[in-house]
Amino acid sequence: LPVPSPSSPLRPQLPFLHQSAARSSQTSIARFISTERKELWKRRLWRNVQFQLALWPALILGTVFAVGIQHLKYEHDFPTPRDWSFWSRWAFRNAAAAETEKIDGILTDWSKAGLYYLELLKRLEDDKIDGDGVDVIRAGQADEATGPDVCAVLDISSKSAQWQRGYYQALMGAADVAEHLDGMARKKGVPRSKPIPWDSIPGPANPRPRPLPWDKKGAYMKVPNAFECEDAYPPPGSFYSAILANPVFTTAERLDAALAYADWCDFKGRQEMAAELYGKALDLAAAALPVPADSVVDRKTGILHAGQDEHVSQNLFKATTALATYRARHGDSKQALPIYLSVLRARKSLPPMPAEHQEPKGRPTTESGFQAYWTAIKEALFDTPYPPLPLSGDQRPYYTLKEACEEVGVMTYIGEILFATSDSAKAKGLAWTRDSVDAAEAVLWLMDEQDEHTGHQKCRQCLETGLSNWKDMLRQMEGLALDKVHTAQQSRGWLGTGIGKASAVERATNDLARWREEEHQIELRQQKTDPLVTLSKINTPKLEAWG
Repeated sequence: LPVPSPSSPLRPQLPFLHQSAARSSQTSIARFISTERKELWKRRLWRNVQFQLALWPALILGTVFAVGIQHLKYEHDFPTPRDWSFWSRWAFRNAAAAETEKIDGILTDWSKAGLYYLELLKRLEDDKIDGDGVDVIRAGQADEATGPDVCAVLDISSKSAQWQRGYYQALMGAADVAEHLDGMARKKGVPRSKPIPWDSIPGPANPRPRPLPWDKKGAYMKVPNAFECEDAYPPPGSFYSAILANPVFTTAERLDAALAYADWCDFKGRQEMAAELYGKALDLAAAALPVPADSVVDRKTGILHAGQDEHVSQNLFKATTALATYRARHGDSKQALPIYLSVLRARKSLPPMPAEHQEPKGRPTTESGFQAYWTAIKEALFDTPYPPLPLSGDQRPYYTLKEACEEVGVMTYIGEILFATSDSAKAKGLAWTRDSVDAAEAVLWLMDEQDEHTGHQKCRQCLETGLSNWKDMLRQMEGLALDKVHTAQQSRGWLGTGIGKASAVERATNDLARWREEEHQIELRQQKTDPLVTLSKINTPKLEAWG
């Protein structure tokens, strides 16, 4: 037998009795990753893969479905021309929706709407996208009146009527955005940056800028200087001029653009250009008459000639009324009042609409919530046609509820002017105002009974304005009556004998009581018409897409 050496262990080291450390760790791992655990992990991994494969496609499809339903609703509210490309229609719907939707129910994201309108106009004017066959009549150029970057005037006569109407709406929408972004700036080369007022941007011309309001992102502390900024949007005149200079648009479309541009110039204090644009609007409406214009209207004064009421068109009514309003707003009531009276005389002679010319009712505007979305889905499934285009306005209108609202508005203007003209005409102005309130209330009730929404907003504004004017007039009349009471009480009568003093005090007191009683009646009248006005506000369309 072998004798163990003294240096060797006393006990033999047999392999099956002793395992190394490496082998021990491998064995423990092998025991941990057993066959059962491997199968469990495989099942868990496969279930996770199945869940992810089901979750993300479902989320993506759900998002696409939600966006599609939303755009169906937009298409229902803001119809787009069928011969536009997909992304052009997408841009128009987003722009129109951004104009009507409010951020937190308060603010409108005009910057977002403006970006969509510019993108849409770029696509419509690109001959490789939607501008195929469109020729340039006049290229864009700088102009002192309208500002830089005037839009090009395009020959769109080869396009369909739907395409032309949509292009007009895009230009008018962009002009509306430009008015709201006037005086705003943004960083150069960053069109999606937040607009900042020019007076808040430091520069040589503005050494002490106005601080921006606080925001949690700290943007008020990162204001760029004037050399890094540019105007946030092109000037409104560039879009209005593109419409006025384009003969393809109808008379009504060019007239609306001229009046909107004139109103903007009036707001900016450019009175000479505003007066010129109002005159141009009158010339546009008069040039489309079927008879010589001078026999129907005096172009210098804007007064409609008597005996020619059957030739007065819808556009001429609009142009003369706007001219009279502009002159009255600037204190020229002597020229405004004859225009209003001639317009009211011509409106009184309008013929009723024949039964064969009854226009189909517009889209209902009282839908909300799920009903509105369901209607939009049905229209998409059944391919609802594009709404009928509005008339050119060159024809004589019929006497409808909408025209009755316009007549009420003219009566309201006449009442304001007469009351402000002189003390002797205050009673006449008050009487005109009473009649306008009665007429506006009656027309609104008829609109609700007949489910007619065209002109609702105009008539509601006339009713609210008439009631407000009526109340203000009565307060002034009450003040005058109170002065008469004090004067009568302090007088000494006929030749200082006291004769006639009591009767004068009694008459003045009765007049004062009369005005106070009528003011109380107005408050009751307002309570009576509040539900009518509220219902009218609900029924008012979000966007006058075809008006």
